[in-house]
Amino acid sequence: MALPKLDARLAAIASWVREGVGCADIGTDHGYLITWLAASGKIPHGFACDINQKPLQKAAFSLSEYGVSERVKLVLCDGLSGLQAGDVQDIVIAGMGGDLIWQIIDAQPWTRDTQLVFLLQPMTKAEHLRYHLCKHGFAILRERAVISKGFPYTILQVVYTGACKEVDLWYCYTGALQPQGNAAIAYYQKLLRILEEKVAGLEKSTMGVTEKQQGYQALLEQLKGALQDDSTNRL
Repeated sequence: MALPKLDARLAAIASWVREGVGCADIGTDHGYLITWLAASGKIPHGFACDINQKPLQKAAFSLSEYGVSERVKLVLCDGLSGLQAGDVQDIVIAGMGGDLIWQIIDAQPWTRDTQLVFLLQPMTKAEHLRYHLCKHGFAILRERAVISKGFPYTILQVVYTGACKEVDLWYCYTGALQPQGNAAIAYYQKLLRILEEKVAGLEKSTMGVTEKQQGYQALLEQLKGALQDDSTNRL
């Protein structure tokens, strides 16, 4: 039987899940990702977790269809609250806002484990997620931009190191991504639009130029420069 079809976003996440480890898919939705991981033999066991019953019912159907129901446990829970330390080694949290992803990680003390690998895909507020991760001792090992259904996304591979650090606005917004390749350039262009709107909003809401406005304006110019440099290098 053919494996379930994953879009570019989920396929990229699946490619980063380590061979032979237990994996949890938090906010599993239809369960395609965890089903693919189990049916392909990449993971020996896993957990499909969701806060709502309906997505778990969809996931149960997917798992049954591909004959891997016995290897993936369905868990009705908020975030990681239904799991315990040692249940898995890789944790996927995808398709949520960056603030919510951080809240899920932060809520469980056992996530401060250097053996765990987190694969995170924020839909919004990725800059908030990067800021909190770095501030609280997590390190972003690598990032990858993908385009799925016409929209650019970034995927983060994260581990806990215990080394807390402050990061500047540039890192909060761009992380480990370089404006190289179509997907990363599209992601940078999305950031450019977001920051243009933010700067315009600050200009309307404040009297005179504030330090905050100056910071975002500088970041905006830095982004434009990075995109211009890439465009020049490709000529």
